[in-house]
Amino acid sequence: MALTPLGDSRIHDIDDDTGEPAVLCNLYYDTIVDEVLRSHEWNCALWYQSLATLSDDDDDYLLDDYEEYGYQYSLPTDPYCLRPLSIPEHKDADYEIVGRYLLCDLETVVLKYIKRIEDPAQFDSLLVQAIAYRLAAELAMRMTNSKASRDDMLRMYEWQMNRARTIDGLESEEPQIEEYAVRDAKDG
Repeated sequence: MALTPLGDSRIHDIDDDTGEPAVLCNLYYDTIVDEVLRSHEWNCALWYQSLATLSDDDDDYLLDDYEEYGYQYSLPTDPYCLRPLSIPEHKDADYEIVGRYLLCDLETVVLKYIKRIEDPAQFDSLLVQAIAYRLAAELAMRMTNSKASRDDMLRMYEWQMNRARTIDGLESEEPQIEEYAVRDAKDG
């Protein structure tokens, strides 16, 4: 999908490492997906998980350097935590993210976070289109040698992201659409 707006044909075998389009798509795809997922609280990427605490025996124990906290937790890896959002049961709790760890004063933590999605079938269709335009923007200079083409793809990406965020926000318990709806109204 990312190649079509750049005037290239579709890739029939993404694992074909002989064609530049397939090589470039494989090079950037995972990073772009993670970037777009991190940018919003997508309903399809929300996850809740109890965290495992680290002890002072662990090589990565940080609390000696962060004495204001009593507990250190590893951020989840299955599914992988792309962006911590909150500790819903303790909305006012102070915590700090240091590397792949959460530091706080809570004895138990259930973290709400954005998870990495490896199966594109789990994406909302509007999110798929946004990812495709973001990937197209990344590929544009290499494939078309045109800054204007890249800028066009970035504009399409922003437009598609606004649409996707608005619809995604309407599907949430607590709608998150006000910021995007106001911006869309101003843009015309």
